[in-house]
Amino acid sequence: MSDVPVENKNKSSRTNYPRIIKDGENEYRAEIPEGLQMTDLLGTETIDAAHGIFQTALHSLGKSADKYGSMASAMFAELEPRDAIEAMLVAQMTATHVTISTLTERLTFQTSTEIRESLERSVTRLSRTFIAQMDALKKHRAKAQQTVRVERVTVNEGGQAIVGDVSGLGGG
Repeated sequence: MSDVPVENKNKSSRTNYPRIIKDGENEYRAEIPEGLQMTDLLGTETIDAAHGIFQTALHSLGKSADKYGSMASAMFAELEPRDAIEAMLVAQMTATHVTISTLTERLTFQTSTEIRESLERSVTRLSRTFIAQMDALKKHRAKAQQTVRVERVTVNEGGQAIVGDVSGLGGG
């Protein structure tokens, strides 16, 4: 099956990200736009973490890296990870998505019932994994924005209460 052409009506690129170029049989290189810092793209503190996560994201695609390498790179720009945990989740989610799509394509043309059932089970498991990864990313991001809302406060005689927003470091 050949690639379906996609027309980009919005010609301006919102965010820069590395384009993946094939350099050999199983060799790829990232063409990084000028001024782009990989630590900023992946939300990491160190360049080694950024390169490691980026490389494992590409390696996890296997033979699909030819088709989906630049998409994997673009997903970091799209989802804007804020730290290394989020960057790893984006990499895993991208690999899971590509695998689901690849298996679904195989499933479409499969005539053997046994192989179809095996592919269907794999797609189902991977779909559950993808949902769990999305939930993990959502939960991780929500942790940073947690709010405690007190609905009812009882103040006994001689007690004091503060009304309004209270912020500060919580003690343990």
